[in-house]
Amino acid sequence: MKFALVSCLVLGLVFTTKSQTTPLPVGSEAIVRGGLLHFFSKIKENKKVKVAYLGGSITRADKGWRDQTFEWIQKQYPSAHFEQIMAAIGGTGSDFGAHRLHRHVLQYQPDLVFVEFAVNDNSKPTNEIKEAMEGIVRQIWKQNSKIDICFVYTFSKPQLEFYQAGNFPASASAMEQVADYYQIPSICMALPAVKLITEGKMLLQGKPKEQPDKMIFSEDGVHPFSETGQKVYAETVGRYLKQWETTTTSQKHKLKKAMMPHNLENAKLLSLDKINKSKGWKRVDTSAIGRGFASMFAPIYASADSSDFLQFSFKGTSVGLVDIIGPSSGQVVVWIDQDPPRYINRFDEYCTYNRLSYTLINGLKAGTHKVTMKVSPNQLDKATILQKRNNKISDPALYEKQFLYIGAILEK
Repeated sequence: MKFALVSCLVLGLVFTTKSQTTPLPVGSEAIVRGGLLHFFSKIKENKKVKVAYLGGSITRADKGWRDQTFEWIQKQYPSAHFEQIMAAIGGTGSDFGAHRLHRHVLQYQPDLVFVEFAVNDNSKPTNEIKEAMEGIVRQIWKQNSKIDICFVYTFSKPQLEFYQAGNFPASASAMEQVADYYQIPSICMALPAVKLITEGKMLLQGKPKEQPDKMIFSEDGVHPFSETGQKVYAETVGRYLKQWETTTTSQKHKLKKAMMPHNLENAKLLSLDKINKSKGWKRVDTSAIGRGFASMFAPIYASADSSDFLQFSFKGTSVGLVDIIGPSSGQVVVWIDQDPPRYINRFDEYCTYNRLSYTLINGLKAGTHKVTMKVSPNQLDKATILQKRNNKISDPALYEKQFLYIGAILEK
């Protein structure tokens, strides 16, 4: 059994991949494969067309490649009516994307889904990436086989050397295997940006105010500026969409035998309104106000009382929770069946502000499980934890409590 903890940091996630890279040669910037037949058919018929963007912070960014490509589509095809489905949450990977896919994408009945997780999946084992990405594909086509899908690959600083050497990094390599198996088109938005950086025409990192005469991709090596890196990403997508309008094949989407036996096609995200809970839990939706995820995870419940509980049963091999962690969060204790309790910290060295996070307990025996979650009575040494990043407790009152703020339950 293993735990998977992912926190949605404001600055995103940057990892190294050298220890687990399974490089594949980089061919072209894009591969049309089965194409986007249904998407273009609806456009030609002047119907309402819904475009969904599932991904992390690079996709979440306002005025970034998401908004820019959507505006391009609207201008390119003025006779059709388009609607955007924004389903990106910073710092999250494809596993979380698979769990929240129905709530944030499929219930709105999209016609095209862009999937962007190549940066945030960068530290994960390739098998887990393939399981999650295949789960996303299979969920989409189980609902409607006419929904088109396009994988898009962004990059972060640790991945630069792989692209420069002519290889995909581990995450994109794994995703390409899924794309090839299901004949899903893919666009490597990273390659044109890497080319500009390699040729010295654009700097990977910098501050525009300090170098006004330079074209700078990003400040942190991850999140592109809207006027430069994001623009390159958007122009790359637009270029290939225009080409694919006339080269898309008539192949129909088919759900053949699963490539990965343990893929996440059955992953779910359950609202706490559907979970049995003690009376002490209080709604605290205001804790998410002003955050990019605020509208995606109401209601949010909180308690600092170790006698309060959440209790439910599920059938599967994985369970977890979506929560908000920050200065006043603490530790959760989880009982599964007759197993010993699991104590999971919901406070880390980044907890000087509130952010969305999620944790998964994987590797359970297949079958029905009974789960109980409570606020742990253990008091965390928050000052020592914060010291890992040289952070200090500025206001003791903010850190005194040890709450658990839960927005949803994850199951698979």
